[in-house]
Amino acid sequence: MRTGLYDRLAEPARLSELARYDLVHPTLRAALDEVAKRSAKLLETPVSLVSVLGADAQQIVGAYGVADWVAAAQGAPAEWAVCSRTVLNGEPYCVADFSDDPAHAANPFLATSGLRSYLGVPLVAPDGIMLGAHCVVDTRRRIYTDVDLAVLSDSADEAMEALLRFRR
Repeated sequence: MRTGLYDRLAEPARLSELARYDLVHPTLRAALDEVAKRSAKLLETPVSLVSVLGADAQQIVGAYGVADWVAAAQGAPAEWAVCSRTVLNGEPYCVADFSDDPAHAANPFLATSGLRSYLGVPLVAPDGIMLGAHCVVDTRRRIYTDVDLAVLSDSADEAMEALLRFRR
C-alpha cells in the first residue's frame, strides 16, 4: 500500500501533462537513448536513464547500459525507483552510496541490480510539472561534483527538448 509521498505522483495535472507525450515513438526513444549514452560517457558511468514517472511506476524512455531484467521490464515500481525522489523533490538528487543511505539500503531493485550511486535531475515541463528524471548511476561509491551536476543538467535540458518535440 502506498502512502503520502508517492501519492503525489498520481496528481491529475501531472498525469494529464504526462499523457500528452508520445513516449513510445521510436524517433523519440532513439534521441533519448543518445542523450543517455552521451551522459554516461561524459560522466564515466556504466548506466544512464531518461525516465518518466506515472502514478505507480517508473517508465524508462531512454537508456544506456541497462541490462538483464531491468532492460526487459523497462522500469520499476515507483517506490523502488530512485528517480521518484528526484521528481518528488523537484530538484537534483544525489546518493553517494545506496548501502549507506537509510532511504535506499533495503531497496530490492538496488540490491539485485548491483547499482550503488546516483545523480539525477528532474525533467520539467514548461508549466513547471515534474515529468521524470535524467540520471546517471554507478556500480561503485561515488561523490558527484558540481561539474557532474552541470553536465547532467545540460543533458536533461536536451532530453526535455526532445520530449517537447513529441508533445501533443
